[in-house]
Amino acid sequence: MAVAASTRPWPSGDSRARPPRRSPPRCAQPATPRTTPSTRSSRRPVAGAPRALDLPPDVAVIAKATQALDLIARAHGPVRLADVASALAIPRSSAHRLLADLVELDILRRDDNGHFLLGARLLTWGLAAELSYDIKGVAEPHMRRLRDETGKSVNLHVLQGDHRVCIAAHRGPTTLLPPIPVGQALPLGIGATGKVLLAFSPAPVRDQVLQRLAEDGRPVPTEEYLSRVRAEHWATSANEQEVGLAAGATIITGNGGRVVAALAIGAGVDQLPPEELESLRPRLLDAARAISEQTTGSTS
Repeated sequence: MAVAASTRPWPSGDSRARPPRRSPPRCAQPATPRTTPSTRSSRRPVAGAPRALDLPPDVAVIAKATQALDLIARAHGPVRLADVASALAIPRSSAHRLLADLVELDILRRDDNGHFLLGARLLTWGLAAELSYDIKGVAEPHMRRLRDETGKSVNLHVLQGDHRVCIAAHRGPTTLLPPIPVGQALPLGIGATGKVLLAFSPAPVRDQVLQRLAEDGRPVPTEEYLSRVRAEHWATSANEQEVGLAAGATIITGNGGRVVAALAIGAGVDQLPPEELESLRPRLLDAARAISEQTTGSTS
């Protein structure tokens, strides 16, 4: 016979084991998963949050570097490391490594306070971008006309880092010296073209070139001379780039008046004495001015 379960209370102070209290049966409830912050964000993106890009690691680094350069370019002045790290949402240590690599490549530079500025290499890239408007194609007809009218060789050079590169050359019919090699990097500060481009190059490049010329025992243009070149847009040389060669050079400007190239005329020193070189100066300046106007889309 079944015995009914007793309902009387258990005596207080009784040391015997209490029987387990039975709870009435309950219907099973489906387990509700806990929602963590990560699952919430994956299901419902926060409005206005930056979108994550699934980029390969090397491309992601380039993207961060581009963001840093954009930030510094917009600042129009020195930018602190902390500001870059905050804007890129990366640790200061990561920002420091990134910016230090860019400084090493001359893409950025640091001022006396350790803050970051755009570097000289960006000026070279900017020049190359301007040259994408085909300055060579614009200059060629003017160069041929100048060669035909004067009988002298005419060359076109662009600044590339701390060197210059001849991108077009038209040899005069009476010139016996070998032509300037197209595509070859030549030093700044030597020859008429080297001096006129040096005068208008960024200050860090100018300082580096002047120091190298001094170390190599070459003649070093004085700041007074370079200032005069900047004022007159004109430089001359004799027996500098090559023994027996005389030349005169002036600048070609692009948008904003920035110097993008140099136009030069040259011949043997016996064929181009100083007085004749001076007489050709107006023609060279006029040709360079016409090229500059066509390059920028200006009308004369």
